[in-house]
Amino acid sequence: MTEQSPFEALEATFRLLCQGPSPLAVHGREVGPPFPRRVIPLTELGGMLLHPSTPYEARDAAVGLLARRAAAQGGAWTVGLAGVLLPGLRNALIPLARTWPQGVADLEADALAGLLEALAAGVPRERVASRLVSRAAGRAKHRFARELAAHGRHGSGALPAEPHRPWGHPDFVLAEAVQAGVLSDEEADLIGETRLGGVPLRHYAASRGGRHGTYRMRRNRAENRLVVWVRGRNV
Repeated sequence: MTEQSPFEALEATFRLLCQGPSPLAVHGREVGPPFPRRVIPLTELGGMLLHPSTPYEARDAAVGLLARRAAAQGGAWTVGLAGVLLPGLRNALIPLARTWPQGVADLEADALAGLLEALAAGVPRERVASRLVSRAAGRAKHRFARELAAHGRHGSGALPAEPHRPWGHPDFVLAEAVQAGVLSDEEADLIGETRLGGVPLRHYAASRGGRHGTYRMRRNRAENRLVVWVRGRNV
């Protein structure tokens, strides 16, 4: 099975957090018109922000709210902000990815690391989305420039692929849950592989010499703890 790229893993995590009866969401009254005065899952909010009819000021207010929550609380809100900004991040990397397709995973990893650095440096007061995307993409562009210099490229030829992935665990939330003691490393791996990585649970259990039913119960218990923890952080 092909390994997920950092952006693919982010998108899968983002959609998972925005599903179910208590999705990662904001209320329309927090961001004001023209957003509806109801709970808006962040996947839906992202679509609204991309719609041409949404005023610039409204987009800035919504992304600013997400950025401040991500900077203050981390975890699920960082995933939420990155998920909403994902279309912009992808667009920013298109020229680099076309020139260095073998290095897309590294470029994506650097962009996400750059987004975290941008949040740590402070949330912009205006043009929040464009400035965060620009800062995030800037780290990927530095990586790209270093590769050009290292291999003597000046606009033609092929850059070699690199095997390393500086991103670490593909899921912000699972990694932080392990650090918080909510999940064990094994439980995070189980959820990550079978929920986000697309590995059938039966195959996962068989590869470890265990029973399908046993691993299903382990995953259910771990996911129940994870949901309670994530909801508690977002209160």
